[in-house]
Amino acid sequence: MSGTVLLVSNRRAKDSGGRAEKVATRKRLLREHGWEVVVAHAPEPYISGFPSALTRSVRTGRRERVDAVTSINNPFHLHVLGYLTSRVLHKPWLAELRDPISTHPDRDPNSPITWTAKAVERLVVHEADRVVWFDGIQLSDAYFERYDVPDNRIVQIPPMGYEKAKFDTAERVDYEAFTITYAGSFYDGWIEPYTFIDGLRRYIQRTGRRDLRVQFYGDWNAEYQNAVEHAAVADVVETHDFVPHEKIVPILKGSDVLLYVGGGDSGNRLNLPSKLWDYVGAKRPILAVVDPSFRVAGFLESHDLGLVADTDDSRTVAGALTAFRDDYDFTPDASVFKEYTRERSAERIAAVLDDITHPRHDQS
Repeated sequence: MSGTVLLVSNRRAKDSGGRAEKVATRKRLLREHGWEVVVAHAPEPYISGFPSALTRSVRTGRRERVDAVTSINNPFHLHVLGYLTSRVLHKPWLAELRDPISTHPDRDPNSPITWTAKAVERLVVHEADRVVWFDGIQLSDAYFERYDVPDNRIVQIPPMGYEKAKFDTAERVDYEAFTITYAGSFYDGWIEPYTFIDGLRRYIQRTGRRDLRVQFYGDWNAEYQNAVEHAAVADVVETHDFVPHEKIVPILKGSDVLLYVGGGDSGNRLNLPSKLWDYVGAKRPILAVVDPSFRVAGFLESHDLGLVADTDDSRTVAGALTAFRDDYDFTPDASVFKEYTRERSAERIAAVLDDITHPRHDQS
C-alpha cells in the first residue's frame, strides 16, 4: 500500500534543530514504505496565525491530493489544525503523541492553557482515526483508560530510536583529549546542568586532572556560564550553538562519554527522550544525571549503556567521571542497536497509515 500523507508541523525538513531533523528523517523513511510526506507548515505566532495556517494546510492537501492527514502535538494546537484539515479534506486523521497533551511537568495544572489542553486531548482521542504514541514518552499503558474508546484506536508503537543507516555510515571526529559531549536543550527550573558542573569541579579537585574537555551543543545561558566560572572549570568547558544533525553525529561518535541530564521532576519519570536514541546510535558510553528511579536510568543500566549519577548529588557525578577514566568497561547489550531504530518505528507508522486509508473489514 502507498499514498501521500499531509504532516501538519511547525518545523520543515530544511529548518535547523532536532524537530526539523525528525521531519526530514520521517520523509526519507516513510518513502521506503511507499508513503510520501508533504509538510503543511504552521509557524509562530500560533494563535493569530491559526486561520492562515489552516488555509495553507487545506490548500496543500488539495494540491497534493493527500490520502491522510497526520499531526504531532509539539505544540498541542497542531492537533486542532490536523483535525480541521482532515475534516475539510474528508481524509482520515492520524494524531501522534510525542508528549502527553493534558499533563505537562512544566505547566500549572489549573491554568487556562491546561484546560485547553485537556479539551484538545479529548478531541484527539475521540475524533482521530488513530492515535499513536511512542513507547518511552511520559505516558503509562493505563493513561487512556479514562476515555471510552475502542481499544484499536490507541496504538502504542516502538520507541523512536535512532536512524541506523545514518549512524552506521557517518565518520567520527577524533579528539586528542578525553571528551564529554552534551547535545540538546536545557529547561529552566527543570533540566539544567548545575549538578554536572559541580560534579566536574569535584572530580578535578579530587584528581587534579584537567586533561579533558566538556562540550555543550545547544542553548547555553549566562547563568550556566556563571556556574562554570564559579566552579573554576571554565578552562575545560566549551559551548557551541546547535548544529545540523549530520554534523552532530560525527561529534557524538567521536566523544568518549555522552552526557544526558534528566533532572528529578516526577513528570519526567517515564520518559525515554529522543536525545537518548542519538546517544545509543553513537555507541558511546552515556553518563546520565537523573533520578535513579526514572525509566531512563533503568534502561541504561539494564543494557549496560553507561553510568547513572544522582541528580541531587554531585559527588556521584565525580565518581562516575572517575570510573569512566580509570576502569570502566563499555560492553553494551548488542541487541539494543538493532531493536531501537527509527527504521523500525517508521515501519509501524506506515502500517497504521495503511490501515486507516485501506481498512480491512472483518469477513466473518
